[in-house]
Amino acid sequence: MLGEQGSPVLILSGTVGVGKSTILNEVHSLLERARVPHICIDADALAMSWPARGAYNQVAVLDNLASIWANARTAGAERLVLACVIESRDDLDAYRRAVPGAEITVCQLVAPEGVRTSRLRQRERGSGLEWHLRRTEELRQILEDAAVHDFSITNDDRSVQDVAYEALTRAAWPVGQPD
Repeated sequence: MLGEQGSPVLILSGTVGVGKSTILNEVHSLLERARVPHICIDADALAMSWPARGAYNQVAVLDNLASIWANARTAGAERLVLACVIESRDDLDAYRRAVPGAEITVCQLVAPEGVRTSRLRQRERGSGLEWHLRRTEELRQILEDAAVHDFSITNDDRSVQDVAYEALTRAAWPVGQPD
């Protein structure tokens, strides 16, 4: 284990439809292959409850994350990768409180609007589609204006593996070469 010096945390942020969950899954595969003790969490899964607690159920996300991270550390995880949206410095502070000792690096994934809307039309079904289509550009602008990321990576027509590998290497995390 890394000990008391801190816990490296890589946050994959970006607007809806940019591919955060997909890249998260590939990051997990690369870290697993490199035998790096870690846990990967898609924050959206921590928010699916009602009634909501805070905007986008963020209070539930942070409470759930704190519990999961404590359990993961006990099980040997040394690093945390999150797929979530970081809209402000206040968001970063909230994640630091949920993950004591977090040394956070934010990778903002970006993709052209046409790519995002195409992905959303393939992924979303039912009542969520129209909301996601409206939100993708609105949130992209919020994230661009806030500029709380350490670096950004374009996730459009590149392979998922290449994007995940770039995220890990730019965050200076140990990882082997992709296949």
